[in-house]
Amino acid sequence: MIRNLLKTLWLAIVLAVFISCSSNSKINNSGSHYSVNSVLDESAKIDTSFLNLINSYKVQLDGEMNAVLAYSDYDMIAKKPESLLSNFIADAMYEIGNKYCKENNLTHEVDIAIMNMGGIRTALPKGEITTGRVYEMLPFKNKLVIVGMKGKDLKALLNELAQYGGEGVSHLKMGIKNKKMVSLLVDNQEVDPERIYYILTVDYLANGGAGIKAFETRETFRHLHRKLRSEIIKYMIEKTENGQHISSKLDERIYHVE
Repeated sequence: MIRNLLKTLWLAIVLAVFISCSSNSKINNSGSHYSVNSVLDESAKIDTSFLNLINSYKVQLDGEMNAVLAYSDYDMIAKKPESLLSNFIADAMYEIGNKYCKENNLTHEVDIAIMNMGGIRTALPKGEITTGRVYEMLPFKNKLVIVGMKGKDLKALLNELAQYGGEGVSHLKMGIKNKKMVSLLVDNQEVDPERIYYILTVDYLANGGAGIKAFETRETFRHLHRKLRSEIIKYMIEKTENGQHISSKLDERIYHVE
């Protein structure tokens, strides 16, 4: 909806400029064009009909972006090794992924979720959360994917995350020492090297973004064709409709070992 409004607003502006430029010119006897400005033609006026059209879309867009989606119990920021905001987004992704698996009758669930910190651009304030705030927080068009990996390859992936000091994760607990993973639990259990684990993440990471290469060694890949931002907006709306606030907690899911 918002994307369509932006496109329409842009087209209206381009069309208005084109027609305005076309109408503010005259043809002399030789057939050439010259510009008419306030000096040459004091009767030249702005096309108010197009301005009204543009303003109507702007008002509608402002209304969409200022719509309150949810209410947050805390101020949330993103930082490493873990934070309220990165934990919130990763936990939301985990729920979104498992809901997708159930709705599409998949034979597996999501085991963990991973979100890169670099994709989270602003904080969330305590109190009202608007659509515009979510767009500022998640400005990129990242789409969700589910990657299936053997446990041994999952360890290699998480060891890469450890080199960068961690990322947003859900349903795992990882210790880091000297930029290396030294302990790992998935859902409070040791990782089976031969078992397939299913990871919900964004296509940017799965395709090697942020320097993460371990996703190349995978057994399965499923594209959900859904934007992370859109799904987070839906997630927030559902929480509000159920009378819930959005919240988060710090639980040492990624921690440094001395």
